This record gives sequence, C-alpha cells and structure tokens, in this order.
Amino acid sequence: MEYLVVTPPVITPSEPPSGAFLLAAGLRARGYDAGFLDLSLAFFRHVFSRAPSGRGYPDTLSAMDYLTGKVTYSPQQHRTASGNLSTALKNYSREFPGWRITLMDAQPPGDLHRPTSIYESCRLGRTPFSEFWEEYLVPLLEDLRPNRVLVSLAYLSQLAAGIDLVLLLRRLGLDATVGGSLLNSLSRTGQGLDLVRAVVPESVVSDGSVFPGFSSEGPLLGDLAWPNMLEEWNYIAGRPVIPFALSTGCYWNRCLFCPDSGRRLNTAGISALEGFLDSVPDQIMEKRPIIHFLDSAVPEKPLLDSLPALSSRGLDFYTFARPEPWLLSRTDMLSENGCLMLQLGVESGSRNILERFCKGIDPEISLEVIRSCASSGIRTYVYMLLGLPGETDRDTELTMELLEEAGDSVDFINFSIFNLPENCELTERAVEFGIEILDDEIPEDSIRLYRPFLCEGSNPRLQARELISRVFPGTGSVSEALKRTPNWFRTSHFPMIEIEGRRN
Repeated sequence: MEYLVVTPPVITPSEPPSGAFLLAAGLRARGYDAGFLDLSLAFFRHVFSRAPSGRGYPDTLSAMDYLTGKVTYSPQQHRTASGNLSTALKNYSREFPGWRITLMDAQPPGDLHRPTSIYESCRLGRTPFSEFWEEYLVPLLEDLRPNRVLVSLAYLSQLAAGIDLVLLLRRLGLDATVGGSLLNSLSRTGQGLDLVRAVVPESVVSDGSVFPGFSSEGPLLGDLAWPNMLEEWNYIAGRPVIPFALSTGCYWNRCLFCPDSGRRLNTAGISALEGFLDSVPDQIMEKRPIIHFLDSAVPEKPLLDSLPALSSRGLDFYTFARPEPWLLSRTDMLSENGCLMLQLGVESGSRNILERFCKGIDPEISLEVIRSCASSGIRTYVYMLLGLPGETDRDTELTMELLEEAGDSVDFINFSIFNLPENCELTERAVEFGIEILDDEIPEDSIRLYRPFLCEGSNPRLQARELISRVFPGTGSVSEALKRTPNWFRTSHFPMIEIEGRRN
C-alpha cells in the first residue's frame, strides 16, 4: 500500500473525521493505492467491547445497540445511552493516572498545550492507547505494510494520541507524515508549531494537496471518490453521516475576530459533488445516509445548486449557515429537498455587538430565519456567543429577548464563550477596543490558538460563564432547548433527534 491515512483518537465516533476522510477520497480519485483508517472509532469500540458489565456498571451493549440501531432518537433515550458510554470511558480513564478520556477529548497528565510534556508522558509510561496499538494496530500495519502513514490531526484532543502513535510508527520503522488542520491553524493563526515539530519533526503544513511523495494539480476537493475504507462502516450513528465540503473559506470574511480572515473562498463545483455521490457504495446508500456539508458558512448558490443531486438520490443533509435574508424564501425548498437541520450562527441579539465586530448579521433577520426554519420542519441548532469585549448588561438582555421570542423554534442551542484568537484583526487593534492582552500568563513552551485578555480591567469571560450556567437556563425556551441538546455526539446526531414538527 502506498499511503495509509489514519486519524488518531480522540474524535467523536459518529462520522468520519472530515480531513482524513477527504484526503483519502482525494487520493483514491487520483488512482493512488491509499487506505483510510479511523483509529479513533476503532479505539472507542475497543474500549466499549471490553467494558465490564453487570450491576454497578453502565450498560454499554444496550447503549451501542440503541445508538446504532435507531434511525431517529428520542432526546431522553439518547441522553441515557450516550451517558452510559461516557461513564464507561470515565471508568476506563481511572486505569491511567493523570489521563482523562471522553467521547470528545483526551487529556494527558499535565498540560495538553505542552507538547514536550506530552511526549515525555507517552515515551516513559503506559498510555490509554498502548494496549489498543498492540492488539489492533500493530497486526494491521504488519499486514498492510504501507510505504507512508499519513497522520491527520484536526483537533487538540488528538495531540496526545497522535504523539503516542508517531512513537509507535518510529519503533516499527514506518515512514510517517503528520499534518491536518490543527497544525495548519498553529502555523497560520496560532503559535507553537515549532514546539510540535520539536517532538514530531514529521509534521508538515499543507492543505492536503502537497506532501512528501504526492502532489495534486488543482484543489484536492475538486476530485473525490469514496475512499478505500479498511474497516466496515460501523460508526456510532443510526444512519451514515458523510462529510463533504461545498466550499472552503468564508464568503463573508469580514468578522474582526475571525482567525481565518483573508482566506480565499473556493467552491468545489457541483460536478465534484455528483462524482463523489456516484462513488458511494450501494450498502451505504441503502442505509439512507445524511450528507454533512462542512462549510463554515455555506454559500447560497452552491447549496441551492446541490439540491437536485441530493434530491435525485434521496439524500438528506445538514450544514452551517449565516442567518441571512436569502434563507427566508428558501426554507421550504431546502426542507423539501432533504434539509434536516441548519446550524445558525446567530451569536447575539444585540445589533450594537454585531455591528461593532463586523459580523454582518441582523438580529431581526436571525429571529425570522429561526422561525422560518422551524415552520418548514428544519431543525435549528442556534449558536450564541457571550463574553465579547465591551459587552454590556443591555447587550445580554437583548440576546435573552431574542431567544425568548424565538421560543420553541429553537431546537438545540450552543452557548460559547469568546476566545481572543492569537492572530486576527481584533488582536491587532486590541487597544482600540479596550483590550489588555495578558501574554505573560502563557508559558513559553505551550502552544496556543488564543490569548488571555482583560477588557477595561475585568474578564468578560467570567461573567459569560455565570450567565451560561445560572441565568440563561432559567429562560423557558432556553431551558427546553438545553434539555433537548445532548451532551455527547453533538451535531452528527442532532438531525436524527425526534422533535415534533420537524422532518425525519
């Protein structure tokens, strides 16, 4: 085998990790002998299959049967099943002092942001992944004998297992290249890529179209075919969720605190989508897959142009969208053509806040879009952002009022606390916005994507945390949305959560 594309733990095991999956799809479309292996999914199944059963232990078998055997989930049963798997991981973590493993994260002993410390923990001690590597991965590598292993790191939650995996590959004498969006972010908008490279010199910064031994003419997303999956499709979801990107970059591209500002918008083209969909195996199509459009803000034209390709194949989908006027006349069309959910970046109910940071969002339009989606049977997953520099009590009240007016049109809700990116226009203009950056609080041997800060002498993040934990849940509509919003498995399961009046 020429290339083996792997993604290390931990990524939520409900759909393929997009970066590694699409890289493997790009290699396959170009005729390379490449395999795709989701080590995060395999690791979770390894743990759950060995979880003790009986009195006092979570019922992982029933939980897995429910989450993989149902095409729709009741909110309560989903919470119970995913909670059982979470408890099993908590029990497993206790076997490794200092480690904490969840369905979304892996925390090694010490500081997750210090690659040297992680490296030493993995080099000197037994990790939660050691047994899994030896029992599952080593025999597979001996059988496949890949010329090069491509390790994809998308999230900080994978860094510890990624370093541990590289140590294993070195021991086995296998050539490795380590890349992915985490390293790209550290290079482009963060700090500390050199710290990662100090312990993982195999690291490269690339969009996937260029790495040692491979070069692609044109964008990788322009030509994709179903990857050579080395294990059967056994993701923890009642229907297959398939990632695909209609575009990269953002068509708005003006937010003051966007770390990716300046990235050019690229669209894949509908022919790329159609070619990819035609390559999906029949056994996957028979299970009624859901397409997850990965776009950070899906553009109107590519989304609408994709509808015939989806509708003719009987496919459902969900994606992230800015709540803009064009959606108001399109929600019925989207619903009729398979849209199960829209993730809406509403962010605030305060026009002052939205204008101050150049968000290009109108809270009145946001409210109309939420209501329009709900009336068309489309689930709404509303993203709100608190703790912005200069946010006042009145700004918070306006956000509360918007959510109250939206009422039961809000199906799921995500409250985030503002982080100041390491590099963005707002960081460069910090003084103008009353921001004091506290760089002295960051150790020199730590990687970082964000900076600690104060605004006019206080930390707005602390107040935001209080609002999220104590104030907003007291609002009826917010409380109900939070009850429906599962703690685990998040977006890839939300389109399958049963909600009265929404499409199934």
